[in-house]
Amino acid sequence: MSDTLRAALLFLVTTVFDLYLFILIIRIILAWVSADIYNPITQFVVKFTSFLVRPLKRYIPNFRDLECAAVVLVLVIEIIKFLLIAFLSFGFPNVFGLVILAIADTIKLSIETFFYAILLQAILSWIQPQSSINRILLQFTSPIMRPLQRIIPPIGGFDISPIPALILLQLLIIIAVNPLMGFGLEVAFG
Repeated sequence: MSDTLRAALLFLVTTVFDLYLFILIIRIILAWVSADIYNPITQFVVKFTSFLVRPLKRYIPNFRDLECAAVVLVLVIEIIKFLLIAFLSFGFPNVFGLVILAIADTIKLSIETFFYAILLQAILSWIQPQSSINRILLQFTSPIMRPLQRIIPPIGGFDISPIPALILLQLLIIIAVNPLMGFGLEVAFG
């Protein structure tokens, strides 16, 4: 296989898997924060992911507000993604390393999902504060934003808590997730 074809396949695999994983993670967070199920965004996410999550829900129950079937599905899809990437790039990897990579990438995608949701919420609060998207983003980002808003009050009527939230999320990726990804890569392919 030529390098160009391999690079194109790696791009396609990563992009398609990450997009679907992103939507699954949004579903998990929306269920966790008990988001409005009548919101069009929530309905889209649920309908787009139900064909894979619903069969698993028969065997894997929810734990409080955590949709465990969707979490298991995310981890399985992550493992399949890294297995395909490994076959296209390196050969057969160590399975334990794949599990570590799947967990690390799931954490990273979750943090990035919160990052982009907070960023989008901050932008929409200036442009269109009463939109239905902004209401769902308020629910979505509440686990991170509420504690920070208690510590950092508005200054001159402006809520600056998204700035430290975005900084802390990026620091979390750098300090915790990237080393875990490196360890997973070393175990899988080292």
